[in-house]
Amino acid sequence: FTLNLFSLLALTLAVSIVVDDAIMLLENIVRHHRLGKTSAQAAYDGAMEILPAATAATLAVVAVFLPVIFMEGVTGKFFFQFGITMSAAVLLSLLEAVTITPMRAAALLSRDSKTSALENRIDSAFERVSHSYRRWLDSALTHSWKVVLGSMLLFIVSLFVVRAVNKEFVPAQDQDIILLSGQTPAGSSLPHTFDKALEVESLLKKSPWVKNLFISAGAGGPAAEVNQFFIPVYLAPRKERPLSHTEIMDELRKGLKSIQGVRVTMRDMSSRGLTAGRMYPVSFNLKGPDLEVLRAKAEEISQKLMEEGLGVDMDTDFKMGVPELLIQPDRDAMAARGVAVSSVSRTLNATVAGVRQSRFTSGGHRYDIRVKLPQDRIHSPDDIKNIDVRNNYGIRVPLASLVTLKEKATYQSINRVNRQRTVGVFGNVAKGKGQGQVLARAEALARENLPDGYTLSLEGSAAGLNESFQSLTIALLLGILVAYMILAVQFNSFVHPISVLVALPFSVTGALLSLWIFGVSLNLFSFIGLIVLMGIAKKNSILLVEFTNQVRARGATDVRQALLEACPVRLRPILMTSAATVAAALPLVIGTGIGQETRTPMGLTIIGGTVVSTFFTLFVVPGLYGLLTKIERGKATEVKV
Repeated sequence: FTLNLFSLLALTLAVSIVVDDAIMLLENIVRHHRLGKTSAQAAYDGAMEILPAATAATLAVVAVFLPVIFMEGVTGKFFFQFGITMSAAVLLSLLEAVTITPMRAAALLSRDSKTSALENRIDSAFERVSHSYRRWLDSALTHSWKVVLGSMLLFIVSLFVVRAVNKEFVPAQDQDIILLSGQTPAGSSLPHTFDKALEVESLLKKSPWVKNLFISAGAGGPAAEVNQFFIPVYLAPRKERPLSHTEIMDELRKGLKSIQGVRVTMRDMSSRGLTAGRMYPVSFNLKGPDLEVLRAKAEEISQKLMEEGLGVDMDTDFKMGVPELLIQPDRDAMAARGVAVSSVSRTLNATVAGVRQSRFTSGGHRYDIRVKLPQDRIHSPDDIKNIDVRNNYGIRVPLASLVTLKEKATYQSINRVNRQRTVGVFGNVAKGKGQGQVLARAEALARENLPDGYTLSLEGSAAGLNESFQSLTIALLLGILVAYMILAVQFNSFVHPISVLVALPFSVTGALLSLWIFGVSLNLFSFIGLIVLMGIAKKNSILLVEFTNQVRARGATDVRQALLEACPVRLRPILMTSAATVAAALPLVIGTGIGQETRTPMGLTIIGGTVVSTFFTLFVVPGLYGLLTKIERGKATEVKV
């Protein structure tokens, strides 16, 4: 592996998880120490008591990340490193918590259990909170059905928030650069294209936020044409300008409309390296047998997307209007003058295109010697008519008497995908709209307008949106299933894991609400935060269920009393781990550097999901636990032989 975006991302997010095991063990060890035990005994008893919960929590977290490793596609390559790094970090944190942490506590805890004034005040505050929580929990257990059903209803209602949250592959990132592409009408010469590029350059230089740029006209790869140019626009550093790169793009679009005879599109580099194909957020291909139908439908869909305010800079890769000179031989006239068709073909090839006559070597390099008419001799169809062709008798015959010339407009290029004729449509998402919303509308327009035999397929960043969301959803569901099986083995029950996993829907509720409130999109990075949240949210409910089982195992026959005894004791480590998680995710939200647009969704997802799931876990998990104990199987009877 290497240190890259996703491996560093895993290490950053692991901070919010790796401390949880140590917090749980230390809190329990200190609790036993304050009961009057020696430091060594408190370390042993506290560690052994919390070990099952810590192990179950860690394995359940790893279970969420393991399916991510098996994702396919370009994003799957990155998530492989992400899943391995997260799993390794979590497992190592468990190893440290159950070995080094108890030894360190045994060595550093004082021999007497006296506490300082500050500790007394903190303990007193936690005691008051614990007593209040016990009263509220007692009331919630009285109305368990109402609490559980009401919370589930709230979760279902919160799912409608998904419609209000914009969905996109990756958020637009301000990287101090804008990629500008322009094209003049098909068939334009390179000097004309370059002149238009200079006009665009002069307008760009008027912007106070443009720091540097350069022009590449008629170049840029095998697919480039002489009527296209490319300008990377380097902006002033983000901290030195009040406008974001998208706002600057909107300003530039208004000015570029004044330049006639050139079409300009702009994009950023947000999805570079994450997917194949075009990097435009709106990108799809129309496929079918007839190019004219494809052209008409591509323009119709593009126009409707712009008219409805969903897309900007919409364009297609189908270019019509390249001038073509069609030379049609007059076979009767050629036969009458003794001229063969092959003679006309060879003459045109030699005079217009040029033929290689010989080679010469200079400076260790070999160069072709090509023979053709001077460039200034061929300017119009009339110049071609004046070319002479020799007949079978060596007599020069004017080409004008042998052929007919016809000028027509033709295609600049014909693209195919999987052997099907294709017209690509691409552009940017309008301000305030979501990539998912625009693509959904484009697909709806295609269903309404495309005739039979014609299809729409997403490409590049647009295809990455659907593929990554589908893969991540499947990985998430598989992770929850694996976590259930691990918890079933740990608790020796098929019922108790349900009590643990009920915390997961509320973490999704909190994540969606936080994204909606702060106007942040649901994208690849917020989905990563959601996966991390699935691992974190289970830890609190595991603490409650595991300790309640221990209280019942010690002789408590009444489930309600066992919950009222166990849950307030575990309130403190739950609040501590949740606070640590929020504190670890907070820097992701308040940062201002390059790439902050990718970190903010993750931070908001983790913080919002943790806060909401912690609150509901404290009441819903005990309530559901009490309800499910009525259907749990009895203890196995020990048989002596």
